[in-house]
Parts: sequence; C-alpha cells; structure tokens
Amino acid sequence: MNAQISEETKVALSTAIAEKHSISNLEQVGVSQRLINLLQTNGINSMEDLLNKERSDLMKIQHFGVKQMEAVLRAISMYHTVDDQ
Repeated sequence: MNAQISEETKVALSTAIAEKHSISNLEQVGVSQRLINLLQTNGINSMEDLLNKERSDLMKIQHFGVKQMEAVLRAISMYHTVDDQ
C-alpha cells in the first residue's frame, strides 16, 4: 500500500508496526467501526497487517470498494494524529 504520506506519518506508522498497534486505532482518524470490523473479519487485525496488503488484495474483500479504500488511505495519511494508549 503506497499512499503518499508525510515524514511525520511514516514515523508514526513505523512506530505502529513496532508496537503492534491494533487496526481499531483507525477509528480515531475517522474510520467507521463497520469498516474496521470488515478488515478484522478478513484477518487484518494490526496496522502491520494492513500496511502489508496490496490495494488489489483489499479490493478483493467482499463489501470493500472504492469508498472504503479512500477511507483507509485517508486514515493512513492522518495516522500521525492517533494517540495510542
């Protein structure tokens, strides 16, 4: 998944992988619980799982379309604002 992201976000995403952040953190940047549940149902439980997926793999998920992809990409680009506790 290669969205264009800021250096600040790259650092935050690296930390998310190292600290095994849950995919549910995406709710803090506007991803719906429904979309998070959809990702988790398909074995995507951590930020590392998500970032290791290709866009084409995500698009193969039933009920995952362009709007969901846009939401995920927007959330990734804003991940530096997530406060993981």
